[in-house]
This record gives sequence, C-alpha cells and structure tokens, in this order.
Amino acid sequence: MPSNPSAGASDDALQSQIQKRLTLNLLIQGAAAHTFLTAHHLVKAELEQLHPGLTHLYDRLAISAHLSYWFGEIPLFYGPPTWFWGTIWRRSHPFYRHRLLSQHGGAMSLASKKYLLDRARVKKVQSWPVLHAVHLHGLMWTAARAERKHQEQLGELACRAVSEIWDIPPERLHPHFTTDVAFGDLHRPRTWVGRFTQAAASGFGGVQRCDGRMEVIAKAVNWPLVAHELVKGTAELVCLHGLNQLEESVYQQVTEEADQIEYETPLLQAGAEVWRRLLAVSPSDRPLAEMLMHLSQLEPQPLEDLMLLVLGDPEQARVHLQRLGE
Repeated sequence: MPSNPSAGASDDALQSQIQKRLTLNLLIQGAAAHTFLTAHHLVKAELEQLHPGLTHLYDRLAISAHLSYWFGEIPLFYGPPTWFWGTIWRRSHPFYRHRLLSQHGGAMSLASKKYLLDRARVKKVQSWPVLHAVHLHGLMWTAARAERKHQEQLGELACRAVSEIWDIPPERLHPHFTTDVAFGDLHRPRTWVGRFTQAAASGFGGVQRCDGRMEVIAKAVNWPLVAHELVKGTAELVCLHGLNQLEESVYQQVTEEADQIEYETPLLQAGAEVWRRLLAVSPSDRPLAEMLMHLSQLEPQPLEDLMLLVLGDPEQARVHLQRLGE
C-alpha cells in the first residue's frame, strides 16, 4: 500500500512521493505516446470506411508530430534534448534526484528518436529539421479537412480503441474535437516556457468528477491527439490508486511540484521507449490497467527499483511483474 505521510512529513518523505509521481507521470506520458502512434490501427477498417487513406494519414501525422519533440519549434523553446538530458548531473536540474531518469532518461530519449526516424523512413515522413515543420503543418491541415464531417463517429472510434486497450467502459470516456482545449484546474506554469506551452497546446486530457463519478475528458484538435489525451486521462485515473491515501495537503504539494507542464516534453521524449520496454516484459495474461494500478500502489523505492530492472535487467523485471498483486 502507498505510504501516508502527514502534512508535516519530512522533506525526505515528501521528496520520495514527488519522485514516485514523476515515475508515474513518465509511464502516463509513455502510454499516451504509444497510443498516439498505434491506436488508429485498432479501428483501421472503420477509419477507412469513413475516409479512405485516413489510417495512413494518421500514421504519418503521429510520427511527424512526435518527432517535433526533437525537431522544429519545441526545441527552440526547451533547448536541444541532448542538452537537457546531458545536464541532468547538475543539482539545479529538475530530475537530478530521480534515479531512473538521471541514469536512463537520455538513452531512452535517443532510443525514442531512433524508433521514430526508422518509422519516418518507412512511411516517407519528412525528418529534416526545417522541412519537418512545414510537412507537419501540412499533415495537420489535411487531417482537419478529412475529419471535419466525421467528428462524432471519430469520437466513438477513439473511445472504442481506448476501451479495448485499457478495459475501461467507453461511457466513461468523453472525447471532444476542438481548438479550445484547456479545461479543469490547471497548474499555473512557473516559467514563460510553461505559459507558452499551456497556451499553444493542441490537446489536454485528464480526470474530472461528473455526477459523483470520475470521468476521463479529452480535448484535442485531431483523432490521434484525442486518443492520446484519452489514454493520458485513463492512465491518470488508474494511477490515482497509488496516490489516494496521501493527505490532501501532501497530495497538493506532490502534484504541484511533479505535474509542471514544463516536464511534459522531456517525459514524452523518454516515456515512449520506457513504455515499450515495460510492455515487452509485462504479463500477457494481465489487463494493462491492472498492471499499472499495481505499479502505482508500490512504495516509491520499490517502484523505482522495479523500473530500473525493466530497463537494466528485463528478465528479472518479468519475474517481478508476474508477482505483482499476488
């Protein structure tokens, strides 16, 4: 069961919970990024019936959009990923205390980038830095035109795909195609980069209480992003099982520190590869949501140790994951 530090918790106990939350955020962002790249294939026939060629368009759009975390406009504001991960040894770095990210974050980011570049070559997606941005905007415009008359059906297909992956009732998923994506009680960004990121976001996903029940809300500009945000909200809902025994004041301190929007870019860079490696060693007979729930309920140190095994000793990680929840 998760620890329950009091409002007067020691700094070490509070820091442990913050680092755990960062690990869970890494998994949440990784799960969402993986869905962003793959979910449309679960409903390929239906997408093609709505608009022939839509699946191939989503393939190219998802690859190009995810590459933008290494090329184009995002690194102009956040700096080159190699610089961010290469300076993690500095005490001022936001992930300095996080053992998993400090040891493996840079390597996971590079592995994610390589995976995308390999996919880009297969799908003929432009990956030269300057041309990439032009190509991406063209794909976004093409997707917006293709989706314009089918948003209700596309929303249903997004719910079906996410429900199939996470075994969540589709009626608890609420997709919205919109450019007005902000909703809920967003954390106030601490930096101008965070304020820009929040204002320029193409999608938001999360959990809201509706009629006494926690529901997943996703607002985004196109189908791959809607699916991405639905999964982000669903994974967040699952991970609440690991945080719901924290006192409210401690929970607020933990999320205020760990959920900064400035962290989403590096967590997306590294998270996709971490999630792929976790899936590779997860029990095939156990629902994905159950596996993530058990991870979220681990104490901070055992969770970190297990994720280090996932990246460093996959066979041992497989054994430990099989025993989770027993």
